[in-house]
Amino acid sequence: MSVIFKAKLKAAKTAISEKNYDYAYDLCRDLLELDESNYNVHILLGVSCQHLGKWAEGDKVYQRAMQMPKANILAWQGISALYEASGDRDKYEQALRNLCDRYISESNLEKAWETMQKIIQLYETPQDGRKLVSILRELTAEGPYHKLLAQAEAPKETEIWERMYEVEYGCDERMIETETKKRKTRLGAGTAAQVRAEVRAEVFAQSGVLETLAGLVAKCIEDGDMEQLLTNEQRFFECLDDRLDVVEQRDAAVQQLLNLASDLVTNQRCARAYMLMIEMADNQHDKLVPLAESLITLFPDAPLVESMRLWQIDGSVDVDAASSAAKKANSPFAQMLVVVTAARAREHRRCVDAAVSTRRLLGIFEAKYGVSLPLVRQTVDLAAADAFMEIGKEHASDAEALYRSCLEADPENKRAALGLGLATCALGHLEEGQVLLRRLVETDPDNGRAWGGLGAVLLESGDAEGSIEAYQHAVSVEPETAMHHAGLGAAYWQMGGEFRTDKQYAFGSWLAAARLDATLASVFGGLGKCYAEQGDSERAKRCFVKAMSLDCTDSESGPRLADIYIRSGQDDLCEKLLVTATDAYFSLPWAWRRLGFLLLRQQEYERAVAAFQNALSANRSDCVCWEGLCEAYLGIGRIHTAVKVAQKIVDLDSSRVSGHWLSARACMQAHLVDKALGHFDQAQDCTAANDNLWKRPLAIGRAECLVALTERRFTDGLFAQAAQASFDALRVIKDIDAEFLKWSIVLSACTWLVRLQAQQHLVVSASKEIAELVQIANQQLAELKVPQYLAEITEAAALEPRVNQQHGSNVYNQLELAELAARLRVLLAESTSLASTAWTDLGYVLYAWNTQFHESTLLLEKTQPMSTALLKAAGDCAVAAIQLDTNNARAYNLQGSIATLTGDIALAQHAFIMATRNAPLSAMPWANLGFLYLNYGDVELANKAFARAQMLEPDFYAGWLGQAIIAEQLGSAECVDLYEACLLLEGASTDIADFGYAQQVWKCAVERNENANLGHSRVLAHGEQNRLLLGIYAARRFVARSNDSDGAGSYLLGMLLEQNSEYECAADAYSQALKHVSANDQRRWAILASLARAQCSAEEFAASVDTYAQAAALLEENQWDIPVTQWFGFLLGRSLSLFFAQQLEESLGMFEQVLALTESMPEQRASVGVMLAQVLWALGTDEHRQLARQHLVDTMAEHPDYSSGLATLFAIGMLSDDADLVSAAHNELSKLNIEGNHDLVRLESYLAILRNDPLLGRRSLSRALYKSPDDASLWLLTADFDVLCSRDASLPAQAALRLFKQAVRGHHSWSSAPMPSVVNSAKLQVAVSALNVQAQCSDDITCRKSAANKAIMYQPWAEYNWSMLK
Repeated sequence: MSVIFKAKLKAAKTAISEKNYDYAYDLCRDLLELDESNYNVHILLGVSCQHLGKWAEGDKVYQRAMQMPKANILAWQGISALYEASGDRDKYEQALRNLCDRYISESNLEKAWETMQKIIQLYETPQDGRKLVSILRELTAEGPYHKLLAQAEAPKETEIWERMYEVEYGCDERMIETETKKRKTRLGAGTAAQVRAEVRAEVFAQSGVLETLAGLVAKCIEDGDMEQLLTNEQRFFECLDDRLDVVEQRDAAVQQLLNLASDLVTNQRCARAYMLMIEMADNQHDKLVPLAESLITLFPDAPLVESMRLWQIDGSVDVDAASSAAKKANSPFAQMLVVVTAARAREHRRCVDAAVSTRRLLGIFEAKYGVSLPLVRQTVDLAAADAFMEIGKEHASDAEALYRSCLEADPENKRAALGLGLATCALGHLEEGQVLLRRLVETDPDNGRAWGGLGAVLLESGDAEGSIEAYQHAVSVEPETAMHHAGLGAAYWQMGGEFRTDKQYAFGSWLAAARLDATLASVFGGLGKCYAEQGDSERAKRCFVKAMSLDCTDSESGPRLADIYIRSGQDDLCEKLLVTATDAYFSLPWAWRRLGFLLLRQQEYERAVAAFQNALSANRSDCVCWEGLCEAYLGIGRIHTAVKVAQKIVDLDSSRVSGHWLSARACMQAHLVDKALGHFDQAQDCTAANDNLWKRPLAIGRAECLVALTERRFTDGLFAQAAQASFDALRVIKDIDAEFLKWSIVLSACTWLVRLQAQQHLVVSASKEIAELVQIANQQLAELKVPQYLAEITEAAALEPRVNQQHGSNVYNQLELAELAARLRVLLAESTSLASTAWTDLGYVLYAWNTQFHESTLLLEKTQPMSTALLKAAGDCAVAAIQLDTNNARAYNLQGSIATLTGDIALAQHAFIMATRNAPLSAMPWANLGFLYLNYGDVELANKAFARAQMLEPDFYAGWLGQAIIAEQLGSAECVDLYEACLLLEGASTDIADFGYAQQVWKCAVERNENANLGHSRVLAHGEQNRLLLGIYAARRFVARSNDSDGAGSYLLGMLLEQNSEYECAADAYSQALKHVSANDQRRWAILASLARAQCSAEEFAASVDTYAQAAALLEENQWDIPVTQWFGFLLGRSLSLFFAQQLEESLGMFEQVLALTESMPEQRASVGVMLAQVLWALGTDEHRQLARQHLVDTMAEHPDYSSGLATLFAIGMLSDDADLVSAAHNELSKLNIEGNHDLVRLESYLAILRNDPLLGRRSLSRALYKSPDDASLWLLTADFDVLCSRDASLPAQAALRLFKQAVRGHHSWSSAPMPSVVNSAKLQVAVSALNVQAQCSDDITCRKSAANKAIMYQPWAEYNWSMLK
């Protein structure tokens, strides 16, 4: 080694000591170039690389150093320091292991242990617990580093095992918590408990805790440390018990667990070991006694301690205390104690519930430990079976199964054999039961319970004498057993006769039983029956109370006591009794049923529904319960549900009158009147002829149903059927003795009859029933004492003068009967509320009399005094009703209506406001108040009142009508929609609404016509067409329902029909209007003019000319001042009528007068000029035709853009074969920018036909269709052209019809402005014409008739459509 090398080596060491690692690194690199096998240089270079972060180079340097012959511990220390500094834990651990092994090879155990400690510290974090355990395991006796524990500083091997256990146990717990938290948020993971159990099983399956504890226990045994051994055995026992379900060799593990438990119990350690041994004792008393004493003494806070203390008491344990203790322990033994305790306390239902829980826990326990606990299971099953038998026969099958199970396990079990005999008897197998019990008493004659069981079986089979004999044997064998005396009492009671009445038999036996055991409910129930038989109701009640206090679910005493409470009016005690019973045991049909009817009587309908549903859950065929449920649903307003329930009753028993009656009531409230009437008829059929119980309610219900049917038929517009229903109601109720209800129904029926006649003018003949009822009513009024105030009112408005003025109108008979019925109701009312209602109804009848007088044709001077008296009497009735009931809103409403007629505005306003206050949810008072304000000009208040009425009842017509009238007065366009809403309300439209709507539709049509005169389309859109048809319907209904005394309705109907092109019907309507207008009325002239116009449109030209002549003569006679526009229309219509009647000279003169009028109406001059030219041309002479041509040319010179004039010139040119004129007119027409110029296309097609050139016409039509392919009128024009050319026109007709249907489906708005092509497509005439073309062109008669039928559907009034069917 040279001096330079040594100097540099020394300098490198100095640089490292001074932490000048860069310089040291350079020196070491230089030195390696001089001597690459120098060990010290490699070590120094490795240190430099470590501090400079050159990990890879340092690793290579140290690896080369370790392979050198002179390598020492420095290389292993250096590479360990390098890996530690780099943070590579895996390599650092391996380096430390290599270093430890090097130390061990050099016998330096102290340094080796220090190195091992570094390895252990490397994995001290919680997440590295598993790795730490594996390292610690290497220090145990089986590990490679066990010798390191020989160092003084090293721990004992036992401590290593304990550390391994603590670390691994902690890892398991952390893994369970972490994984459970992660998994329970997953979709479909299940409950938190399920997720935890799943994770726990997975973690325990991979855990090595049990192996660690086994090693620890083995080490403790080896060391001979008993205290530590027991501590670790307890740990091992608890862990093994927790993880038993994941152990692979279950049987060996269970045996090991039991051995550990036995060892721990022997050494008085571990409460869990004691509890396991108690469960394993299988209810064997000798084994349980020492275990219980030790557990209570050593571990007073253990979960099972409280149950074991109760077990030691044995006999006087409270069931609640046993149940509370069992909840703490979650133990089969503790739960078995609850079963036994409940059985002793005769709490049978709790016993059954506890047995179910016990069997579940037993199943879990036996599955976990792989053992069987037959004595515990037998104890539980026998107790549960006995409890099932005590509860009732409905659970006898459950008891039988349990008894048989016990006998299979122990064939000599006499208790199970006895129970099986009783259970088979309860199931109806009496012979089998007797055989079992007789066999039992034969083998064991001193078995008192067997004799008692045989007595019970014989009693059940009806052999009371045999039962008495058996019970007497039982009493002789076991005289102190109360159950035998109780059974003997029951047998005596069944014998009847003296055995019931003589106290030494039934009564004596039950009394003896009560003295022996005062906790038997059946004994006190028997004594209660005895006292009830003797008529001592008070003692009977006390006995039943005692029985229910002992067993609140007693199905014999409970119903009897509940009935006693109900009969004595003690509803609160009855409810308490029934609620207590149902709380104790849910399935008690008798309790739920009685509770339901009790709550029904108390009007607690929601609770009643729940009670009846619970009762029906046990017996779905109990019709009485279904009836109660139906009543309850009706009470809470669930009408449709009640209808379904009532139908269920009928389905269960169709012969049950009450079922049909309830069904009818429910259907009535659901407005299913026809169905209700059917049920009333079926109920009547099910009722016996002499059954007076149902006669009265069925008659009343059927009559009320018929009145409701009247209302429904009236709403549907079936007025004749409505009248018949009212007469049927009178016929049904006539002989019923329920006077107040009877006359109420009579009043309602007569009121509807009056309304029917007023609405439809039905000719309703006076029926026999009305006459008989009037006679009956008069007789009753004569018999009753009439109070003075009623006499004064009726005298002021005497009935006889009104009836005498009936003039053959039968409405007076109905009003007479209605008034008599109302008077009788006033006299028969039994309460203030009913009396107030009766006075109100009487007032309304008197008010109806007044209305009838005003609507009748009687002379006003004859009826005026009577009308005044009627109004005063009606007002007095309203006052009397208000005095009786200040909250009577109907009375206030009547008072307001009367005050409105009499002009007392202040009183009317006050009355209507009071009516709104007392009936805040009724729309009628608000509507009346609105009409009051409207009549006196306060539109704002009227609008608010009508709006409130609409808000309260959206279907109430008066609110809509008032709003419509206001909108009409204000000139608002909304009045049409408002009138339409009123019109469409079901059964609610009035004459005012009908006329108002029809009038508004006509105004819209007039506006449309005016717009058409300004150049807009005259064709109605689909929505407008619908509204026009609805307006015609409203006008027809107005004419049919009202007198139409002034003819305004018929005149309006005629104008609407004319607008819809129904000219013949329009003419009939105008003729009808003329009948109501006097000869000197100016309106007569207007109606005649309209009639003439309609006749002309209907092609009745001669009649039209005559009618125009009558109108002209009437005007000349009266010299009325007619507006210019009307006079112009009249002269123009007369001119056209004369023209079409071929009176051309007269028509020409009339047209000249019309042309003179156009001086003041220049917008009409062009059209009149063209029509005048056409008349001149029609005269036929050359002079007239030349004059027509010249006049038309002059007209077109003044109006060059008038297309009709150009079209007429075109036609004149064709007719006169003037090619120049045709060409000029065609050119001028072509220049006009008219959307869809149908006149030009039509003329071109006619020109082509005249020239016998169909191709020319087809080209013109094709060009037009190319521009407007969605114009159905053009397609129809093409079809007409094809017909004229004898070609198939079905295809263009189908296209026109298809476009019509599309336009109808897509265009419904009243106010929208569609494209002209769409308007033309929506024109009704397009569809009809297209269908007619199809009918003409089709060779198939079926297709032809189908097309004709569709045309008739669109225009049923058109005769041509009907002719297509021929």
